[in-house]
Amino acid sequence: MKFSIMATERTNNFTDPAIQAKITGLWEKNSEAVKKAAEKGMVIACVYHEYESNYQGDYAVSLCFEETEQADFDTEKYTWKKYPIDRRDAQGILTTWRQIWSEEENQQLQRRYSFDFEQYAPDGEVTIFIAIAESDKEQLFS
Repeated sequence: MKFSIMATERTNNFTDPAIQAKITGLWEKNSEAVKKAAEKGMVIACVYHEYESNYQGDYAVSLCFEETEQADFDTEKYTWKKYPIDRRDAQGILTTWRQIWSEEENQQLQRRYSFDFEQYAPDGEVTIFIAIAESDKEQLFS
């Protein structure tokens, strides 16, 4: 799957007091484009990239749409670990990110820090995809 950028913000999970406003703003400013893409059955993605270091450092977050030709991000270049979001949990996305960070802290996950993304499927399903080191492939099947 390939994604093209609609808009980007730079932020930090722990030191940017405006993080929520920045991410919400990406969705609000691009709501018409998101709506049109969804109507066409396209996947929308929130892509995290240009990592300064790890999840505690600065990074760029881009709202993207699925693309078939030229794109800014190509998921075929990496191996991914999938984290489905529990839609019954109002804080499901944040809960899942905290799980990912915990796995990383406990050395259960070796992230590549190339780019990661939240996939928003047309059917409403949300899944977080984390690019992992090739040596972590066995995690995909455990």
